[in-house]
Parts: sequence; structure tokens; C-alpha cells
Amino acid sequence: MTSFLRLAQSDYRLAERIFKAVAVTGVRGCGKSTFVRGLLPADAAVVSLECEAVRRELDASPCGFLEQYRGRCLAIDEVQRIPKLFDAMKAFADESPETRQYVLTASGNFRSMPSVRESMAGRLGEVRLRTLTEAEIQGRNSCFVDRILTGNFDESLMSSDCSLEVILQKAYQGGFPEALGLEKTQRSQWFEVYVNNLALYELPQLGEYRKPQYLRLLLEQSAARSGRPLNVSAMSAAMQVNRPTVMQYLNALETFFLVDIIPVWRGPIWKKPALKRAARTSKLMLCDSGLAAWLLGGDDRERLETVIQTWIYQQLVTMADIGKRWKLSYWRDAWGRQIDFVLENREGDLICLVVRPEESVLDADFADLRHFREQVGKDFRVWSIVLYAGHEVKCCGEGEIALPMAYLWL
Repeated sequence: MTSFLRLAQSDYRLAERIFKAVAVTGVRGCGKSTFVRGLLPADAAVVSLECEAVRRELDASPCGFLEQYRGRCLAIDEVQRIPKLFDAMKAFADESPETRQYVLTASGNFRSMPSVRESMAGRLGEVRLRTLTEAEIQGRNSCFVDRILTGNFDESLMSSDCSLEVILQKAYQGGFPEALGLEKTQRSQWFEVYVNNLALYELPQLGEYRKPQYLRLLLEQSAARSGRPLNVSAMSAAMQVNRPTVMQYLNALETFFLVDIIPVWRGPIWKKPALKRAARTSKLMLCDSGLAAWLLGGDDRERLETVIQTWIYQQLVTMADIGKRWKLSYWRDAWGRQIDFVLENREGDLICLVVRPEESVLDADFADLRHFREQVGKDFRVWSIVLYAGHEVKCCGEGEIALPMAYLWL
């Protein structure tokens, strides 16, 4: 697999200097093993729990297995497969003050698995790896947030750099490393096998999931609703499956990092009565735009908007993960006004983004941003951004910018 310079590398380097164990977690196929192996010391030992013989040996005697590697950095791939290993690692880690004794990868959120009873609190640092951003694919270090804060948009872009066709091509490709460069039919086959393997082989590891076909159905519903408020009842009706079962399988999708639940931006509601009418329902986001495009099929207008918004989330959430300096949320009120994404830091900066999948921008596209700014502008420094598929930067008012989506990777 091609190696990419990942934005999460700085978080990993920090974690390995602090913690006795570092876990790199993320959706299956996002490149965790390649990422970790490129950063390990030369004398590190690497074992994979994908190998049945290794699993049997470790399951029989976790302490005996770890004893073989005492004094070396040990990397363990897919650590969630042997839950009781965490108890043994804690005991061994406490015997030495050394950091980075263990480097783990996991394609499931082991903290939410009932079979994992040891959290290794204070000993284990976690780094989230996601599917590739466009900046990572191009080998760039994204400066998107810094550019907004400083107003540095000096590049001269052409329509060949950013157009609806260019953005759709990148969004349909997505960010799974193994699917990059595949033509449409090949990519479709890759995702077919990927989802089937999750349903048939990964899902049973979580417990009592008797209907693997429900995972596929719920993924399709999640793709159709990616970027919208979470509505479990509507998904239940569409799937003709009862609500508790949908919730059970939705938890599985979250555990596998296939979907994220994005909170509503709350803000200082005690100061702004108008914000009390904000929606309380979190927003559902699929993890990857390529996966969303394959699940949705077709290319009608609504589906294109869903795929593009999922792709933009894919870029933004990775930026928000780095250093945990920014929190990502969204805002919507009872009258349907909406900010697609809100980035907030501790210094009181709010970067509010509305997605417009068009090559032109209208003054009306800033209406919801202006309303929001009127409510919170005295308490926060607010940047109002319309992300669109054109190639010109347009300053439309104080703190209002129509910004080409190309700046997500420039």
C-alpha cells in the first residue's frame, strides 16, 4: 500500500512521548497498520491478531505472550480481537517507566465494547486516524483554518483547479487508500467486498447481532441521511425494523467508526434567548464520501449534495482531530436556518461554514450565517464562510467570505 504523510502524525509523536501505550484507532481500511509501521523504531516487534495462530497463543496466555517481548516496543495490530489483553498490558506497563512500550491499532472503538473492562487510564493515549483527506492524498499540510484566521488567500485559482466536476471527482473517489485510483467498476467491487466482510466477519465479534443484512441496510440509510439530523424513527420505518434494533445496529456502526454523530452547537444560551430555539438533535455523518457515493448510487441532485457534504466533513473532522484545538459541531434552529459546520476553539473563535455545491454564490447563501452572527457576534469572533465549487475568493461583507473548496487542501 502507498504510504501517505498523515496529518495525525504529530499527535502520534506527542502521544508516544507521554504514554506507555499508544492506540491508533479508525475505520477498517483507513491505513492504520501502514501508518504505525512507518513510525515504529527499527527494533520494534510487530504482531497481527488477524492471524488465527497468534490469536490462539495470545488468548491462551496473554502474560506469557507479552513476556516474550519485554523490553522491546511491541506493536499489536487489531488489538480489539483479544479484549483480555488490556489487563495484561496494564500489569506489564506498570512495571516500567518507559513510554511507548506498546503501539496498538484497532478497527473498533474498544472503549465501547462490553468485553473490554480495562481502560488503561493514564497509561494509554489514543490517536484517531480517518480515511485520507485530499491534502494527505496530495502530500500537503492543510492550512485551511489558519488561512481563514489570517485572511491568506493569495493563490490564483482557475476553473481547472476548482469546479463542480473537480470536487465531485474527488468526493466520489473518497479516502480509503486501497480504493484510490480504481475506476468506477473496480471501486464498486471493492466496496461490495468491504461491506460484506464487515457484516459477516466483523459484526459477530461485537456480540448478539443475528441479522448481518441489517448492517448493510442501515449503512444505506446512513448514507442517504449523511449531513442531516439523526432520525432513528425514519430509519426504522424505511428499513421496516423496530427502533431498538436500529439503535443496536447504529451502535455497531459507531463502534466500527463507520458513522459519526455530530453535536449541535449550543453556545451561551443564557445570553441569547433566540438560540434556545436551536435544534437538539445531533447530525449523522458517514465516515467517507466514496463509501457514501457507492451506497447511494445514481447521480441526482440530492445525492450529489449528500456526497459533497460528506466529503467536506471528511476534510474538516481530520483538521479538528489534530491537537484537539477545535471542536466540530453544527447549528440549526426551529425555523430551518442552518450552519452546516461550526468549528470552535477555546479562544472564542467560531468558523461557521455553509456548503454550496455550485460554481456560483448568491447573497442569499449568507442569510443563515448573518442571522447566526447577529446572535453570537458579541461573545465570539465569527468567520462566516460559504464553501462553494467555484475558483474565486469573494469577500461579501465583514467576516463574510465565499471560499473555493480547493482551499480545503491548499
